[in-house]
Amino acid sequence: MIARLTAGSACAAAVLLAAAGAAFLAARPRAPAAERAAPAAPAAAPAPAPARELAPEDFVFDGPIGSQGARIEKTGPNQFLLTLGHAPNQPTWCNKVGFQIKRHAAGNSLRLQVAFEGGKQYYFNDYFQSWSYDGKDWKTIRWNKASKDAKVEDTLVFPTFAQDTVYVGQQVPLSYEDVAAMAAEWKKTPYVKVHAVGQSLGKRDLLRIEVADPASPHPPRSRWVHYVSNQHPGEHNSRWRMVGMIQWLLGEQGADCRRRTICHFVPFVSPDGPSNGWYRVGAQGVDMNRSYRAEGSDPAQAHEAYLLQKDLEALMKSEAPVTTVWAMHTWGGIVEPICQPGPEMDAKVGPWTDLRDAIVRNDRAASPLIKPLKLATGGGSNTWSGGPHKQFGVTAFLCEGGGSIYTKEENLRSGAILMKGLAEYYKGTKEDKRE
Repeated sequence: MIARLTAGSACAAAVLLAAAGAAFLAARPRAPAAERAAPAAPAAAPAPAPARELAPEDFVFDGPIGSQGARIEKTGPNQFLLTLGHAPNQPTWCNKVGFQIKRHAAGNSLRLQVAFEGGKQYYFNDYFQSWSYDGKDWKTIRWNKASKDAKVEDTLVFPTFAQDTVYVGQQVPLSYEDVAAMAAEWKKTPYVKVHAVGQSLGKRDLLRIEVADPASPHPPRSRWVHYVSNQHPGEHNSRWRMVGMIQWLLGEQGADCRRRTICHFVPFVSPDGPSNGWYRVGAQGVDMNRSYRAEGSDPAQAHEAYLLQKDLEALMKSEAPVTTVWAMHTWGGIVEPICQPGPEMDAKVGPWTDLRDAIVRNDRAASPLIKPLKLATGGGSNTWSGGPHKQFGVTAFLCEGGGSIYTKEENLRSGAILMKGLAEYYKGTKEDKRE
């Protein structure tokens, strides 16, 4: 006999089944609340795609920190040979290593063999290199050999990168564009004037940054005047030193000094240098610290040197002539200032040794950043320290060293120490009588 399920019998059956199910669930042991609330396990995430290997077209050599004439070729997985170009009109002077990886760096390491085919006049591995993801926060990287015996070939080995964009430069890089942006910010204070003395052959402004308190009770003629400039564009640490001097002057500690002094800073005699990797020269290939004319400025000089020396000569004829000139440079070791005394020393201020002691007194770190000031044994009349000393008789400082200072912060601090020492030594004003 075939059973037939009518609508009525179906409803009755459903009721019976529901009741039975409820009884079963009531009798079943209950799981803890946490177990009941646990969500279903998510599906396993797909494995990350392997990083795309770096290629020559990922490298850029014409950015703010660059290297004119550089050639790069791939020699293996993330391994490259970089052949450097040379300075303008100087086939034996290598350009420095500077570039940007614009893409595909994340997940890749980099082994970079660097070579220069032009000779051994200067070498590219004399100082450390730095790399950064943002061009602001720099990490040190050392050459494998880093010796004069290996100055035509050496290697940099970078770690695996975490981001796609990477910047690389010598020392702690500081580009013209970075300094121009800083100057624009400083100019917002009442204490800074930014003068464009002229333009480089590459159409960049030749900047002179003037720091002084316009509300000072002391007339300009009575104030000490310091003139600080950087000649070699590849010596980045020396420019950070200058930035440190400016930052100290603009801070609270520099308030009294701003009232009693006028300070001029020329961060680039060769503003076109960093973007081209030029170590010592401008576009004409002239060593910028052999570009001064103690006989007086002349259009036959290197273009930028002529414009800047004319500007310095105008300052010397103004109501606030320069008291000291500082030529800021970098070589190995810590900062090393060298002095050619002018007429105010031992007359209106104390002996030069008082300045030496003031700098040492402010350099209080366990590892000093600055060697004690010493006297110069000579100075070329075509340099930016010896030249003004011979032309005007002013106190001149060749400030070398700093090539072994590996961070931006310590370079800034070295500049602050120098500026504070100057402020303590050059007391009062030029019109005050010496005690």
